[in-house]
Amino acid sequence: MTTFLTPSDHLNSEPLILDKNAIVGFASRFDPQPYHLDAEAAEQSIFGGLCASGWHIAALATRLVSETLLQNGHPFVEMISVSQMKWSQPIFVNEQISVRIALDASLSESPIPGTRAQSLQVDVCNGEGAVVAKMSATAAISAESVLEARP
Repeated sequence: MTTFLTPSDHLNSEPLILDKNAIVGFASRFDPQPYHLDAEAAEQSIFGGLCASGWHIAALATRLVSETLLQNGHPFVEMISVSQMKWSQPIFVNEQISVRIALDASLSESPIPGTRAQSLQVDVCNGEGAVVAKMSATAAISAESVLEARP
């Protein structure tokens, strides 16, 4: 049964591992920087090794947020907005990421019919639990499923 999300709720995703093929594949299509494409060039860069594009991390974080909300019984529909995205550390080949979601205010207004807006603070963490990126976002959550759960 779905319940209203409250600001005290925190949800954690399962981890994902970024292998070389995933990093290079994404970068070759969407962010063709040498440190995302070529290991030798990456070793000479400010990062010191082949690392994932920040946009790749943002896309995966969005996927992990949606999967985590759904797996926890919260009927995620879509991401309405991302008001802030900040990267603080690179993710290198064969490192993992996960998300930790803190739920802010549940907003009543949503531009998506049949949904309500839920503010989220998302920490993207590496395998050691260090925060490598932060995202402030708003997700559309199905209002109908939430209403069904009310007593």
